[in-house]
Amino acid sequence: MKITEGHIDAMRSARHRAAGAEARAVAELLREALGRLGFTPDVAVPHGVENQDLFWPVLRGEVTVSGHPMVALGRIPLDSANRLAEILMRAALEEQTKKAATS
Repeated sequence: MKITEGHIDAMRSARHRAAGAEARAVAELLREALGRLGFTPDVAVPHGVENQDLFWPVLRGEVTVSGHPMVALGRIPLDSANRLAEILMRAALEEQTKKAATS
């Protein structure tokens, strides 16, 4: 008999299953946000082919052995990582500016 994900999930506690569902939901929110920023799912681009598309990393909602929800972020092409870093830095600076203005 082949053990499937369904068999494994049936052995997990309700808390563990809930944590997994929460992690998968957050991974989906990240996918949606990256899509709105112009990133696309990672697709195979042949080596040496120039491509201007931005790709997001593989996103997986997971649960640790102790039952804590986690989102695993896979590898991302350098150009996409640089663009994502720029976006996150800009958002962080905007957040700091807002906090300074309200203080």
